[in-house]
Amino acid sequence: MSLQNTQSNDIRKLKEVVDFYLKRWKIFLISLIVCVGIAILYIFITKPVYQITANILVAEKETSPMSQMQSMVKGFSLSDIVGGSTSIHNEMELIRSFSMFRRVVKDLQLNEEYSTASWLFSTPYYTNSPVTVMPLNDIADTLNTTLKFKIQGSCKSVKVKMSKGSKKIHEQTSSLPFILKTSYGDFRIDTTRYYNPQKDISVKVSITGYDYAAEMLQKKVEVDMATKKADIINMQMKEMNIKKGKDILNELIASYNTSDKERRNVLAGSMELFLDERIRVISKELVEIEKEVEAYKKENSLTDIEAEAKIILDKSTDFKERLIEAETQYTVIELVEQFLLKPENRFSLVPLNIGLSDRTVLEGLQKYNEALLERLKLLKTTQGNTPTLDIMNEQIDAMHDNMLATIRSLKSGFSHAKENLQEQGDYFMARIKGMPTQEREFVNIKRQQMIKQELFVFLLQKKEENALSMAVTTPKAEIVDKAYSLSKPVSPRPLKLLAFAMGIAIMGAGCYVKVKY
Repeated sequence: MSLQNTQSNDIRKLKEVVDFYLKRWKIFLISLIVCVGIAILYIFITKPVYQITANILVAEKETSPMSQMQSMVKGFSLSDIVGGSTSIHNEMELIRSFSMFRRVVKDLQLNEEYSTASWLFSTPYYTNSPVTVMPLNDIADTLNTTLKFKIQGSCKSVKVKMSKGSKKIHEQTSSLPFILKTSYGDFRIDTTRYYNPQKDISVKVSITGYDYAAEMLQKKVEVDMATKKADIINMQMKEMNIKKGKDILNELIASYNTSDKERRNVLAGSMELFLDERIRVISKELVEIEKEVEAYKKENSLTDIEAEAKIILDKSTDFKERLIEAETQYTVIELVEQFLLKPENRFSLVPLNIGLSDRTVLEGLQKYNEALLERLKLLKTTQGNTPTLDIMNEQIDAMHDNMLATIRSLKSGFSHAKENLQEQGDYFMARIKGMPTQEREFVNIKRQQMIKQELFVFLLQKKEENALSMAVTTPKAEIVDKAYSLSKPVSPRPLKLLAFAMGIAIMGAGCYVKVKY
């Protein structure tokens, strides 16, 4: 019973509330009309903001000449220092870096903002301002405040008010163009190709330092991976002026590529200096080693050690054979001499088949033996001493003496030849014994020469590769999508704004009714 009473009481109270608000529907309607009207006015007044997007593919870095040299010398790659695989996270941080945005600001002059001088419906300019304020000195590098200029007037005369914050610091009226001299430097006020002499000028200009403008731009641009599985970097920003947003993202990509090229050129320039210095040193050392090789060959009478050794061995064998032949002939001649010197062999035939090779001696001995045979024939036909036998004996004795003189002369020649051959044989044997030491010493010098030659060729090759890398103009970031804008603005969203306005209107009206009644 009590539960039914409670439910009926709740229904009765709800009816009372509904009746209460229905009687005051005009308040809700007025509140709704006002809020929706304000929302619609905001939609018409507020300029749409678009989302600008760009995508790039970051290419893998090629191994640098320096890392190749270090890899060859140390046996492992130092690509993390000067080359190697690209880290997508590192590249994103490079794009997000303050210096990159500062570069974009400076290239596009984003530290200078132009707009119409209207305080209610001010319209920003981007590269289409009718006038420009150009600092004659680049003060934006060190400027740590915001300088504001208000330019108003006609084609004949304009008034320029310069302020710092809310404080006016300079004012000047003149005809365009003219130089505005201030405590912050001189500024040239001039017209552009968008200037229309038929219209009055009403422009506001704001000039800040590059650092502040880069800081503000850094907050507007979002840099992230397009997907986790691809090396594609996505860049986004929200901007009222589509052209300005596209220029900013495209310039950011260009600055990134330019910065990478500059880093590569700096590295390549350092490498070129290093290679030139090393090539100069190695070339000098190579010339010294080549001179050392030349001097060693001259000192040791070498051309090609292997060929030289073969020649020496062949000559040594030949000298041994000739020495044996000379010693044999010397011994045979000495035997003949001894035979002729013995008194009992005065009229004995000299043996000819004992190995004599000298034709003169052989012919002489043959004639000597023929004379001895004639004497024997004569002795068989005569008895005792006869004048003919005496004459023949004298002839034989003369021939005997001549043969001894010839044999002694030949013996002396063979003796000299034997000594000469022995000396040459000893020389070649000494050369053969010294060959291992010479070969070891020469191989050591030659090894140093080969090392220097290989290093010299390697450095020349790396110099060419470094020159090619400096000549390569392929950008690091491959543009997948140039900066583009979505077809629909991201703000204001009319439906969301109207729904929000309706909610505010209902809440506001309800609060008013509760307070009033």
